[in-house]
Amino acid sequence: MLRHELDRLKHKDVRQRRMAVRRLFEINDPAALAAFIELLDDDDEWFVEKSVDAMRRWVGPEHRKIIVSLSVRKEARLRHLAAELAPHLGAEALPILSTLCEDNDQSVCREAWSARLSVDPGTIPVAIESPDYIVRKMAISHSGDTTILEKMLQDDNLHVQESALNQMISIGHHSPMMMQLLNGPLQLKAADICFPTMVETEDFESISVLCSNPTPALRKVIAKHLESVDWFQWDDVVTAIKSSSDLLLLPRLLRSRREPESDAIRFELLQSGDDTSRLRVLEHLHGRPISESIFELLADLNQDSNPLIAQAAESLMVDSETLEMGA
Repeated sequence: MLRHELDRLKHKDVRQRRMAVRRLFEINDPAALAAFIELLDDDDEWFVEKSVDAMRRWVGPEHRKIIVSLSVRKEARLRHLAAELAPHLGAEALPILSTLCEDNDQSVCREAWSARLSVDPGTIPVAIESPDYIVRKMAISHSGDTTILEKMLQDDNLHVQESALNQMISIGHHSPMMMQLLNGPLQLKAADICFPTMVETEDFESISVLCSNPTPALRKVIAKHLESVDWFQWDDVVTAIKSSSDLLLLPRLLRSRREPESDAIRFELLQSGDDTSRLRVLEHLHGRPISESIFELLADLNQDSNPLIAQAAESLMVDSETLEMGA
């Protein structure tokens, strides 16, 4: 049956040839590979594509000559295919891949580097020196060398820096060098990683800087790491939070706190804070017991010039009285 279908590949009728290709894929015998190599030069693109499919399906460690022949083809997609298939050869692929890593076609070069790194991680130090940032990212993804990863945190390319940071996270390595990312585009991710260390070492200066002008996303990170921390005793941090350009930061940090210090700050905020902050504090207090001092303040807030504040205060008074009756 195999011989019959191979013969049909040379039939003058293109329909017969296409049927032969389909049957050969059904038979799934690698012995048909040689015939498909010849079809790589066919004028009909359909046969060329099927030949490429055949290579991907049947090329194995015993087909080194085929991969070598593909690696020197004029068509970039076939050299790309050679790089893709080369790992089947194991260490024997390295000479082929070394050449393809210097290919003039960028896609071929990148595929070759990807394959080379998978075959020989020892080439990582070479790959991180590549002018192509994609290749440097590939090298990082294969590396567990913390020295290399820390070096790549200083790369000129932001994507490479982020890859290095992600790899450090994945291997559980924390480095003081991550702190340098707190003032750049990777601030959010770096802050999430570095915050526990900042809290543990009482790095109040760095925490204060983050609190001074956070984005909404950074606000969530700050809240996540401070929600169970007694930050009320950190004077510099408290000052930074109170004077933050993010009017929702302080209300968010107070939302689930029940300490006397938190009530004192709430009272101060409701008395003299920005309307946005005061409204959010009042909203957060609904459904929760409130201090006597804040309850007494609600009568004044009920007469506030801002109708939203007045309405929220009145609603909270009713809510508080209902809770007290229910208790």
